[in-house]
Amino acid sequence: MTVLAASSLTKRYRRGDKPFAAVDNVSFEIGPAETLALAGPSGSGKSTIARLVLRLIEPDAGRVDFEGADFLALSGAALRARRARIQMVFQDPLAAFNPRATVARVLDDPLRIHGIATRAERPRRIAALLERVGLDAGLAARAIHEISGGQRQRVAIARAIATRPSLIVLDEAVSALDVSVRGQILELLLDLQRQERIAYLFISHDLGVIRAVAHRVVILDAGRITESGDARSVIANPQSAIGKALVAATPRLTRSRP
Repeated sequence: MTVLAASSLTKRYRRGDKPFAAVDNVSFEIGPAETLALAGPSGSGKSTIARLVLRLIEPDAGRVDFEGADFLALSGAALRARRARIQMVFQDPLAAFNPRATVARVLDDPLRIHGIATRAERPRRIAALLERVGLDAGLAARAIHEISGGQRQRVAIARAIATRPSLIVLDEAVSALDVSVRGQILELLLDLQRQERIAYLFISHDLGVIRAVAHRVVILDAGRITESGDARSVIANPQSAIGKALVAATPRLTRSRP
């Protein structure tokens, strides 16, 4: 079974008078409980692919199948229902959320919007979500801007898992965190994947982090795939020029995922 299959995705923009392809004929698949990483330098198309997969923007060509359905063909209630199954965690939750909103409000929104729990049930569900990501339930009353960066990212993950998704897109989700907190968040993601069988599309420029969490990696440059394969094998012996450059620029981690 395939959770997500992207086929020949293409997205073009204009730079002045000249058109260019931000994403150029990109294809990949992700299975249940699998982590596929997209790696590449700034401007390689990683975040554009994330937005295409989530339908935050529409492709100029290509297809996205999600849980066996043509995701690009869905609209209205069918699209809203399917969106509950695919979630995103951004690099900076302070920018993604209203910083003055409480943690409880941030977690209440997906429960309310998708009809997951009644008003009376939601406080209990919010407390359980916080505990699931290693936070004290008492944090619910705090404003987003009052908590630390690591706590905010845990809240963002709690919000993402609130709808019981089969896929979470993580766009540079740990790059703004210090090294010790980054490790804790990566361990949390791995634990959630083991317990809930969530698939991840993990976007990063850091091959050290990718080596720690990903099963497979796709390396991008200027919107095109330059190489792909088993994450450990590609990182140990990159074949493309951009792959070699990324490996050279990344401190090696001592651990990789089991």
